Amino acid sequence: MIRSFCTARNAHAAVRKTRTAGRRKGQTKASVPGIAAQPPPQSQMAHDWIGPADPSSNLRPIKFRVPTGESAAEERLRQLRADTQKWNQEFWSNHNQQFNKEKADFIRSWLEKEDFKSVHTDGSKRMPPAEDMSEFYRTFLTEHQHGQLQYQREWYKRNLYIIYLSFRVKMFQLVSKVLMRR
Repeated sequence: MIRSFCTARNAHAAVRKTRTAGRRKGQTKASVPGIAAQPPPQSQMAHDWIGPADPSSNLRPIKFRVPTGESAAEERLRQLRADTQKWNQEFWSNHNQQFNKEKADFIRSWLEKEDFKSVHTDGSKRMPPAEDMSEFYRTFLTEHQHGQLQYQREWYKRNLYIIYLSFRVKMFQLVSKVLMRR
């Protein structure tokens, strides 16, 4: 797996490139345009940088650009985006860890109940049938429904506030541009 960062503008192309290794014959990973092993320091970034998916949350971290001459509103927006990303990362890491633990416990109890060994005679892992797994998924979602609803409400609040701040920043930039032309 290629672990690299790419600019926000090149994110889709970089994902495509990393899936296909993005290289021509003789081309090294470092020479693929739009992909870097590490992003530059925040003060030297021209754009936000998007990293590889985190193994615990499955979310792609973002390194936010700090522009020179950043206004208070722009800084507040960047901080809110970073805080929201951190909050999102923590929620999904905890959720996925809980899910994997409960799934492993379910499979273990199913194997004990059915009196099976954990592997087939050919060496492949033995898993419960789809009907039993669907029952586990339904139960898991039902048990964690309240937490999901709380997460969703908070996520909506944060995103609406980010949109509001983004609008204010863009309007301020537009007004500043118009006034500078005069």
